[in-house]
Amino acid sequence: MRIKLSNRLQAVARQIPAGLKVADIGTDHGYLPVFLAVNDISPQIIASDRGKRPLAQAEELVGLLSLENQISCRLGDGLSVFAPGEAEVVCIAGIGGMAMTEMIAAGMAQARAAKRLVLQPQRNVAAVRRFLADNGFRIVAEDLAEDDGFYYEVIAAEPGEMQLSDLEAEFGPLLLASGHPLFRDFLSLRERDLTRLLEAMAGNNSEESCRRKEQLEAEISRVAKVIAAIDAKAAKGGEA
Repeated sequence: MRIKLSNRLQAVARQIPAGLKVADIGTDHGYLPVFLAVNDISPQIIASDRGKRPLAQAEELVGLLSLENQISCRLGDGLSVFAPGEAEVVCIAGIGGMAMTEMIAAGMAQARAAKRLVLQPQRNVAAVRRFLADNGFRIVAEDLAEDDGFYYEVIAAEPGEMQLSDLEAEFGPLLLASGHPLFRDFLSLRERDLTRLLEAMAGNNSEESCRRKEQLEAEISRVAKVIAAIDAKAAKGGEA
């Protein structure tokens, strides 16, 4: 049986080094663990979920492919489902950034014992980057994926020291430096979404609304400056 991952999960899978034991936290249907198993990327995988129904679906898929000896399905919350050292790569994908940082903080012993964290927060990505920097992790890779018009950021982090500027926390230190082919489109969509939100608030002049509009204007300005820098770099490269 061939397992085809979404672009989002493909980007997550690309950050998992071959040959290491993996824990997929919040596995949902178990597609990522099965992909890692059938493609000989990981010898042992923990597939966990806090929900009984999604875990049952993962167990069904694992059983259908006779992968029970390679994939352990576990019911539980966060990193508590495995012992420190039991997983060399910890994957957490598809949840909000604040929930993600709380989950890692609660399972810090397991996180610090791992060789790599592979994270795909749905929102508040800057908070995840700052959390990593503040808790003894360094970002070693960043990627972007597009699925059905939505863009997803993927972060790979390993134990180490890292300093982040506000700009790097917001946009990603390696995305800013790499010239990722999706980065400009990702920023353009973000700029459009922020602008629409600002326009929708035009008639609301409460104190709280005015404060929020100022924040949006500042964020739009930051995004526009990064886009301008990308365009200037591209123009300079074209002239060479």
